[in-house]
Amino acid sequence: MGKSKNAKQNREGLAELTKAFAEPEYIRKQSYAIATVESLIRQYEQRKGAKHKVIDSVSERIKTAASAAEKLERYEISYEQAVQRLNDLAGVRIVCSFRDEVYQVAEYLIEHPQLTIIKTKDYIKKPKASGYQSVHLIVGMPYPYGEENETVRAEIQIRTVAMNYRAKLDHQLCYKQEKSTPQETEQVRRELLSYAQEIARIDKKMLALRKKIEAM
Repeated sequence: MGKSKNAKQNREGLAELTKAFAEPEYIRKQSYAIATVESLIRQYEQRKGAKHKVIDSVSERIKTAASAAEKLERYEISYEQAVQRLNDLAGVRIVCSFRDEVYQVAEYLIEHPQLTIIKTKDYIKKPKASGYQSVHLIVGMPYPYGEENETVRAEIQIRTVAMNYRAKLDHQLCYKQEKSTPQETEQVRRELLSYAQEIARIDKKMLALRKKIEAM
């Protein structure tokens, strides 16, 4: 009976959290954070003196109610604590053509007065063990429609096109590994790590070639 009661309480708790993350106000706050970052990126692209289009694509996502609730359940924290502490409820991914442009965009965002930088992670200079490469910024910004001094946050990922291809495959593997054998998963992980190292070399070579063309 004890286990059954606990399971029921867990299901009820998860249902309540999922409902909280489906509320319109949650969506409004995360949408505002995303819209603010996207507006700054448009300003960056339109700035004077840009020689060519730097940003290949921009995508965004708000963590779904079910995904956010499951994460909270793992950490055993409330909805209110999550909104204050979790940094990846709203996410923006910026894909650039070249490696140096990743850092140019990151520097622009870091120095922008509208954003407060909470945390930075440079997985290009120091890739993850899996080979994953990207620059991550956790940023905060004032939320004008809430309580006084209320802020919202967003996670910004900045990477090259080649890095993004590799990250997409890694993400796909996360969903497939439950259906595959450990041996199959490990083999693919080794290949992804090898390709990540090749991507890093190619990114550097393409940047050097672009600079050579610009100097012609």
